[in-house]
Amino acid sequence: MNRRDVIITLIGKGQARIGETFIHRGPGSKCEGCKYSKVCIDNVKPGRIYEIVGIRDRTIFCRRYEIEMQVVEVVSAKIKAAIPSRQAVPGAIITFRTSTCDRESCEYHSLCFPVGLFPDDRCEVLEVTRTLPCPLGSSLKEVLLRPV
Repeated sequence: MNRRDVIITLIGKGQARIGETFIHRGPGSKCEGCKYSKVCIDNVKPGRIYEIVGIRDRTIFCRRYEIEMQVVEVVSAKIKAAIPSRQAVPGAIITFRTSTCDRESCEYHSLCFPVGLFPDDRCEVLEVTRTLPCPLGSSLKEVLLRPV
């Protein structure tokens, strides 16, 4: 993890634990006009998964939702995905593309269409974990990716 990859944001105090991951769902209905929205909402992107890597010594009371918010440090989380074998090289920066498969019942469907990644995302291949037997005959590897 590079220090420049760390993002400061806010999360409910009860959820603030190092190593925890969360998906940012976007602003709540009461967030518009809040003085903390730049840190709480604008620093993170909707649909992305983040991992808490640090907890700051500061809390803020959210008056709109009446909860204590913790200042935390987050990074883009590692995401399991299926990619073409030719791209599965640790350290490689790839452009993630979803499969053209429509077999939602396939046991690997969630790897081919992982939550937190979008088509054309630039990602680093962190680790190659196994070869996947694709029912359509595609040569696929299961990998850990991190958006860059």
